Amino acid sequence: MKKLALVTCMMIISTSVFAGDAENIAACVKSAKEFSGVTLDDFDVVYEGNIFSMSTAKWKNAFCEVGASKVYKLTVNGELLVYEGFAGKDSYDLNKSLNEKTEEAIKKMNSRIELLKKRMDKVTEDLKKPKPDHDGLTRYINEGIDKSLGGQN
Repeated sequence: MKKLALVTCMMIISTSVFAGDAENIAACVKSAKEFSGVTLDDFDVVYEGNIFSMSTAKWKNAFCEVGASKVYKLTVNGELLVYEGFAGKDSYDLNKSLNEKTEEAIKKMNSRIELLKKRMDKVTEDLKKPKPDHDGLTRYINEGIDKSLGGQN
């Protein structure tokens, strides 16, 4: 019984790998057409499927690294068209740079959010005490908001 289950499992895995291979090749062919206008013959490919890392598809004029139907690298006629899934190395580098810039802005905004929360906590506590200074507390919050927004308020 265990042998039958093992054989069945192996057949299912190999069938899904072959289906994935066809999808990977199709993804390379589609990307080549979209990025370069070159039509690659999906029957003229030397394909090496890999379950644990990128599969490769090679034509006389093209090379493609692909996995799960996503193209990560594509070179056609010696020109690198797709790099790490992006439209070339320049796009990859720009994404990396803009992502770092965005992450820095998010960190700065998060720290400002925490400062505003602390101000609001202080105001909440002061408003529970006798004779709170409504005008002063309003000014305190408004100043914090103005500073956190860079004077845009």
